[in-house]
Amino acid sequence: MASLSDPFVSASLPCFEAGFTALDAFHGIRPAPLGFVLVLGGLVELAKATDGLCFPGLSYADASLDQDPRESGEGGSLYIRLADSQASRARHAFKPLDLLRIPDKRASFLGPEGIYAALRSPLLLPAPAPDEDLLFQAAILVSRYDYVLPPEFRPGIPRDFPIQAQKDILTLILTGSHPERGLGLLKAWGFLEAYWPELLALEGVDQAKEFHPEGDVWAHTMETFRYRKLPDLRLSLGLLLHDSGKPGSSSVPGRKFDRHAEIGSSLAQRFLLRLGFSRSISADVSYLVRYHMLPAALPRLPLEKGIEGVDDPLFPLLLELYKCDELSSFKGPEGYYEACAAYRAHQKTARNPWRNPEALRLARIYLGGR
Repeated sequence: MASLSDPFVSASLPCFEAGFTALDAFHGIRPAPLGFVLVLGGLVELAKATDGLCFPGLSYADASLDQDPRESGEGGSLYIRLADSQASRARHAFKPLDLLRIPDKRASFLGPEGIYAALRSPLLLPAPAPDEDLLFQAAILVSRYDYVLPPEFRPGIPRDFPIQAQKDILTLILTGSHPERGLGLLKAWGFLEAYWPELLALEGVDQAKEFHPEGDVWAHTMETFRYRKLPDLRLSLGLLLHDSGKPGSSSVPGRKFDRHAEIGSSLAQRFLLRLGFSRSISADVSYLVRYHMLPAALPRLPLEKGIEGVDDPLFPLLLELYKCDELSSFKGPEGYYEACAAYRAHQKTARNPWRNPEALRLARIYLGGR
């Protein structure tokens, strides 16, 4: 993978990995889809060093570059702060974010006095900062690292939280090890009510206790994150939204949440497009939500017939979602193993033309005419 600093190093423009990017490296966790760098120069030098600059108007970036999905894994932005800009001169709300990492040197970090004590302390001590910065940084820090906030900490809800910042905070929370922490804080602070009512609607939606002893739809959704192997963005968005259709569904005999997968699929796509996620990611997550119940039924479906949704390249990721969904409901992994076995059998059948009814019919016609 190319270094985030490559465009600047090749132009002899000194830079450091900064903020969450530096913290990911320091704590040894998988890098986020978004990158953050500090460039030692001004806007003129930056413009000469690289093409395609954007100016997002965010408090945490003076400029940005779109990342190649082949390098970032999901596509996203590389956020740039300039050393002589107002954004860089302003203090971070939390000291660990002042950490810098020297590019291409695995263990070389820099920071102001007291940075290492702040990095090692689990307690985050906020400095005076705008509510937007306090909320953004705090929710991400507790989701990605083992930091905690003072019990009395509660930022105000900004009256205008930019759409790009909403997308970024959701991305950085969900690709952390503990997204339930950051999402829980956003709910408690009133952010979901103000900006993401689709998620707040999950709270208080009761489920049958014999199937979901973990609690309501919100509690169940938060529980699913405990069982991910990797904090993949598409999978995490799918987990977050897989039951989003339940609050708007109707109860019919035998089904408490009738058509909730179809309702949730449409809701998920609208929600993600509103936040500026790509059509590709939105469509993929919509598929995961639409078919999240299919793996449970797969072992009972006839192999010979075409099964809608099974041949999609994302089906293995759907199986991962199903595993997290099942385990979060205090069930064992048996249903997941059965679904995996049925999927392998389906793939084998699909590759064997002599077990395909239509192929057999044509073969009989052909062989019979010889």
